[in-house]
Amino acid sequence: MPEIPNFISESAIVEKNEPIAQGICLMRLHAPRLATASRPAQFLQILTAPGSSPYLRRPFSVLRADRKAGWLDLIYDVIGPGTERLSTAQCGDQFDASGPLGNPFVPPETKRILLVAGGVGLVPLAFLAWEHPDRRPDMIYLMGAANTARLPDMSALLPADLPLHIATDDGSIGHRGFVTELIAEHTLPNHTTILTCGPHPMMARVAHIAAELDTPCYASLENHMACGFGACVGCVVEYKTYPTEDRRYRCVCLEGPVVNAHEIVW
Repeated sequence: MPEIPNFISESAIVEKNEPIAQGICLMRLHAPRLATASRPAQFLQILTAPGSSPYLRRPFSVLRADRKAGWLDLIYDVIGPGTERLSTAQCGDQFDASGPLGNPFVPPETKRILLVAGGVGLVPLAFLAWEHPDRRPDMIYLMGAANTARLPDMSALLPADLPLHIATDDGSIGHRGFVTELIAEHTLPNHTTILTCGPHPMMARVAHIAAELDTPCYASLENHMACGFGACVGCVVEYKTYPTEDRRYRCVCLEGPVVNAHEIVW
């Protein structure tokens, strides 16, 4: 295993675990060392079912951390045996958690910071807003979901002073259509940086729009990560080098999850 700065392994105790939307849950873990060390878009590797399938750890981003109280919140989609196991966890249950891994989001220096989220991709962008209250006046949060059933109560997940605009595919709340359709109207030419996380097609569209607007864009990728430190090479992403535009590959766990969206071959 390569040397990873500030790598921590900790027994995390479940303090809360509840559904917050259709197929989406929030879990609060008491893990003081990980809560202290974690930064927006970094991820934890959690052993969801010790001694049984799935054998590999699963990656989870942090929504919010209270370093004094020693807890951190995760949001997860219940989509497989690992997260099915998490969804049945009770208060007091323990999970082996390690991290934080990957590089974090940092607030850019531009006048406007546009946060574009889809589904559980809301997590690292929300953490960024919680971590940097001094930059919230520069932030606008765009949230996309399929419908109201799949949309958590955002007022419980985001700071109250963060401007929020919602889009749903069916128009059941907010803008009818894709969240990417809201980007142009909230972009200040030459003064905006876009940060995004969500489903791959959504982020690809965000990157395309950002390129058309000649706007910097950074994405937190959601590739499957088995080991978390580059050994399995299971999370590689293709990217372009400049100025030659040669195609190469990076491990998202080591050189991400935050990447320059304009370098990725979507």
